[in-house]
Amino acid sequence: MKLNQIALAVAAMAAAPAFALTPGQVGGATSLWITGASAPTNSVFLGAMTLCQGMKYKDAAGVERTNPGSIDAHFYLEGTSGVEPGKSGAGDRIAYACTVRTFDGRAGVLENTKLVLYHTVEGGSFNAYTPALALAGDTNANIPATLRRIEEVADLGGTGKCAAGVATDTTVSVSGVNNVIPRYNGCSLTVVTLATGAKDRATDAGPVTSIGGYSDTEFLINKLNLGVATDLSSIGSEVNTNIGQGFGVAVSYPLYAQLQKNDGLINTVANDGEPCDGNYTSPACQPGLPAQVYSTVAWRDAAGSIDASLFGGAVSGKVNLARRAITSGTQSASNLRFLNTPCATGDAAGALAPTRAGSYNGGKFVVTEQSGTSGVKTVLNTATGAGEFGLGIMSLENTPAPTATADRWAFVKLNGITPNLAAGDTFQRAEAIKGNYDFWYELMAFTAATAPQAGIDLLASINASLANPELTNLKGLFLTPLAGVTGSNVSKGTRFGNSCQVIGQ
Repeated sequence: MKLNQIALAVAAMAAAPAFALTPGQVGGATSLWITGASAPTNSVFLGAMTLCQGMKYKDAAGVERTNPGSIDAHFYLEGTSGVEPGKSGAGDRIAYACTVRTFDGRAGVLENTKLVLYHTVEGGSFNAYTPALALAGDTNANIPATLRRIEEVADLGGTGKCAAGVATDTTVSVSGVNNVIPRYNGCSLTVVTLATGAKDRATDAGPVTSIGGYSDTEFLINKLNLGVATDLSSIGSEVNTNIGQGFGVAVSYPLYAQLQKNDGLINTVANDGEPCDGNYTSPACQPGLPAQVYSTVAWRDAAGSIDASLFGGAVSGKVNLARRAITSGTQSASNLRFLNTPCATGDAAGALAPTRAGSYNGGKFVVTEQSGTSGVKTVLNTATGAGEFGLGIMSLENTPAPTATADRWAFVKLNGITPNLAAGDTFQRAEAIKGNYDFWYELMAFTAATAPQAGIDLLASINASLANPELTNLKGLFLTPLAGVTGSNVSKGTRFGNSCQVIGQ
């Protein structure tokens, strides 16, 4: 009887979900930190998971692979409600831990070692570069002094910490194959001073600077926009991930209705029973905005004359432009698409300067600079006064989930092309993949010159994984043909890693 019980226990252990590499077991682990863009967070997480022992996944050719060993990966989220990095409620600071062991040895010096990877996506995608710039002594005022990351994972098992209790087993699809990975929520943060590596908690032994990360646009675009003096070659190197990221013009509900009226979809902006009244999801009811109109709103020199009449509203009406902070990749994308900035700087003199935060035209035009997309949404949700409109730019990873007070916004067509409501387009990218919608740019991967060999090998391994169509199968993201793969989420066009270059094939 006892032998049978032992046999049953062994069998149960073999069938049980994977055990976590707990905080108490990460002693001596290699600790690395990456920073930058938020849009590819889930893809980067999944790419990292393909390096962990025991993980099952499909490669870019669709062949299922299994890494040797038993799964010991686990992940930590700042957010209290998130279930997976890069998804709703996860927060802007996360961490992953596992033993690195791949079936083909592609992880370099990390093979057969414990790894804790910290990931921060706060403050805009230029923060892929700012830690390296700060270490290099660049004094540009737009470089943040500090960034936050998850507190040292080894300490998170202590009393009152997020990993003091039992982890929540989470089923994660890694390129189409389910794996059970334990997670912890509500994890505390530490603040790192970028120029010195000093932390607000001296006993935190985690990484003191970022090894690099991911940016919505290449370094040169940000360098020109921000007037950064330091060259890329002085701080590291970057490569094109061959991932396209779409952006769209988002507007408040009152402006949506006004644009519907302009397009003849409704006769009045009142909710008086017309078929398109209050309909923000039907392609037949989606209005458009000419790019030249958004260019006017975004242009500094036009700020003094902007009011709601630009959109067909009353001259007395107010317009709220919710732009992003100067270090934001979304703001870089907006400058590129609508102002030709910084691409037409120099003798060509075709670049237009973006409007900065302020109140213009007697308060009829108010511009705010938001550090994150959530701030843009807040402005649009509250721009509901009489004759009041709100608009801004968001990446197409965002999908509104309307309530009585939140997500009262929607994307509109740009020059007649929908960014998100093509037939069957649940990933909000179909027209970009076809080549009809051109408001998209390619994500860049940056590796700091100060990164150790382990960091170099890690980023190279994750970058290689990102060419897997399953790993980039996220809203608003798609692969370009330079990835060298085929699939329904691979476009025909590319900018060849140059945001100033027109899309070609």
